[in-house]
Amino acid sequence: MIEKYFYMDRQTAQDLLDKVKYSEAEKRGIDRHAFLFGDYAVLSTCRLKLRNVVTRDDDLAYLDEIIYTLYKLHERGVAVVPILGYCYDPDSRDGNGYIFQQRAKGEELYDDAIMTKFHVWAQNKPEGVYLSTPLSYDEAANYLLVRTHTISQAPQEHFNQFIYDMLQILNEDILIDFNGASNFFYDSAGFQFIDLDTHNDYKYGLTPVKPDIKEITARCGFSPCHYAEGTDAFSHIALSEQAIRLLESEQLRNLKMDNQIIFEKCKTALKYNGLPDDMINTSLKRLKIFGC
Repeated sequence: MIEKYFYMDRQTAQDLLDKVKYSEAEKRGIDRHAFLFGDYAVLSTCRLKLRNVVTRDDDLAYLDEIIYTLYKLHERGVAVVPILGYCYDPDSRDGNGYIFQQRAKGEELYDDAIMTKFHVWAQNKPEGVYLSTPLSYDEAANYLLVRTHTISQAPQEHFNQFIYDMLQILNEDILIDFNGASNFFYDSAGFQFIDLDTHNDYKYGLTPVKPDIKEITARCGFSPCHYAEGTDAFSHIALSEQAIRLLESEQLRNLKMDNQIIFEKCKTALKYNGLPDDMINTSLKRLKIFGC
């Protein structure tokens, strides 16, 4: 096992790995399981040598660069979760190993496992759902309503910071995964970004065109919102009409009202951070916001 620790000591890492052996993952994705211990998160992965899913990074030079960059962003007050170190089996093809991180504060913006009860992709292809929840529909609906209301009550300053941080991260050529709400956390201090361990295609030379970070932000800055079925961008994580119609009329009304509040706060935050109206309006032509 090759080990490399940047902002933690080896003994702490080994103690965490010992705990992993006797624990069950609390969260999981396609190729990762998350084990949570106090202030730390340990992510098991089978693709440590892959950046941006398919681009190889066998010597992990790109990953090391991201780790240093994330820590610098963290020291500047950008709400990223730093990577503290990693270890892996050098003989495994794509890198079987573990990533050590600080534990994000608060809870997922929305828990992706619970949201599969409502998202279009999970309704259209139930055999492809890799996340699941033991909650019933009514329990999941209550979570959706309560969590959406909680986010709607977040102060405008938190949304302003969210957009500012997004611009800072993207400016470093770090890829933010906007395809899952679990890639963002929220608590009383504001939003946090997690799962930041790959670059965009430009960084790897896969495209000669550097992405316009303001254009990306104008479209993805509405991530705290729920999208409606029929949206062009992010169509797979839109709220399915089939699933949402099971809500009671008052529940549906409250959900739409809270989502409208979130939408307006996101839009205000984009303008606050200098994104022009025409760019925001162009993005909204590709987005269908639920309840708006």
